[in-house]
Amino acid sequence: MIIAPVRSQVAFSEGRLDAKYYCSPGVLANERVQMLGASGVVLRTVGGDGGLGQVGATSRTRRVYAAQGEESLPYLRPYDVFDYLPQPADQLSKSGSAGLESLMPEVGTILQTCSGRNLGPLAYADEYISQFVVSDDMLRLHIADETDRLYVLAFLSTPTGQALLTRSKTGNVIDHLSADDLASVRVPFLDAQVVNDIAETMGGVVKTRERSRLRLQQLVREFVEDLPPIPSSTPLREGWTVRATDLRSRLDVAVHDPIVGQIRSDLLALGGKRVQEIAETSMPNRYKRYYVDEGHGRPIMSGRHLLQMKPVNLQYISARALDFEAYELGAGTLVFGARGRAEERISLPALITDDRAAWLASHNVMRVRPKANVSPGWLYLCFSTDHVQRQVKASAFGSVVDVVDPVNLNEVVLPPMDEDLGHEAYECWQKFAEASRVEADVIDRLENAMLSRLETV
Repeated sequence: MIIAPVRSQVAFSEGRLDAKYYCSPGVLANERVQMLGASGVVLRTVGGDGGLGQVGATSRTRRVYAAQGEESLPYLRPYDVFDYLPQPADQLSKSGSAGLESLMPEVGTILQTCSGRNLGPLAYADEYISQFVVSDDMLRLHIADETDRLYVLAFLSTPTGQALLTRSKTGNVIDHLSADDLASVRVPFLDAQVVNDIAETMGGVVKTRERSRLRLQQLVREFVEDLPPIPSSTPLREGWTVRATDLRSRLDVAVHDPIVGQIRSDLLALGGKRVQEIAETSMPNRYKRYYVDEGHGRPIMSGRHLLQMKPVNLQYISARALDFEAYELGAGTLVFGARGRAEERISLPALITDDRAAWLASHNVMRVRPKANVSPGWLYLCFSTDHVQRQVKASAFGSVVDVVDPVNLNEVVLPPMDEDLGHEAYECWQKFAEASRVEADVIDRLENAMLSRLETV
């Protein structure tokens, strides 16, 4: 049973007496904010007249995808911005698409999802994100004052802030959030000391992530510089010839791509090794799904969750559904989604650090566990290169859903080991984990500070 106290003044002003309405998270959150305002806490709207900033609603932009060799800009879809290290979903033509520069967010912009099943999540545009064209399906919140901006970022991430964001959503099939909905959210500014402390801590989180992203991007570039160049491709319409004896058990085209074969040969000549020589690969069996509330089971990630700093719509599974030990990831494991579409997010890697070591992952997730004295960070750098990505994607099979299995993955050839770069890469992932821990802590502190203030009302 859900029980929620409601002041008579609020009930009469809303003109409703049905319990379901007043027990909804958005109404409860709005009631809390009203009570905070009644207690003397300053309330300021996110946007609008006298608001903290401006909400920029982007209009629909015609997207023209770039041809090979054409001048282009990298493009991120709404859910890409939540990744540790977002990778472009496509390249957009600069000559064929008008106004792309206006969709590249300035550093400090708060990006808010405005349509889809999972409304609410938001991201902060740092120097890394600002390199991309970001989908027009995200609202842009611009707040000039840095302290206000970081405090609002923290507040909108709290359970109260998330409930307020989704309170006014519309749509019969797909949920929508308008610029006015975001602008009308009222933000309670607690004591100056609390506001400054929250903003300063969130600023540290943002900077840590930004530095880790930029450094990881640079490490991948440095790692690739020492590898043989990928051979130039000929137009696919010209095709190529394969001897019947070389087909073996595979009749699909990608696995016999001569460029992929040349990459393997070049890496072996450089001293590279196959995956099976340096790591153990595995994918667990399917299981019955018994999902439970948080606190009654373990978090279990899908392939998309692996890449996200704060997994969206993360689910928890009961111990009666599966053997936790068999699905537990463990620190230092490289993981990627192994079922999906080879031309999309399949095989994009992530590293598991101590913060998610006890988390579980579904049967669709590939586990690559480095053997003794093998650097997990170096393994991540390997799987981040186009040299390895092409091999992994070419090994995928399936008529509808592409699948990468351990047998074929074991034959992928990796570049020679670089322990120094690998050590730095792993440090970046550890900093990601620390930033997430600090962020979760500061969001809890702000939520608890608001609830504590209400207890004195």
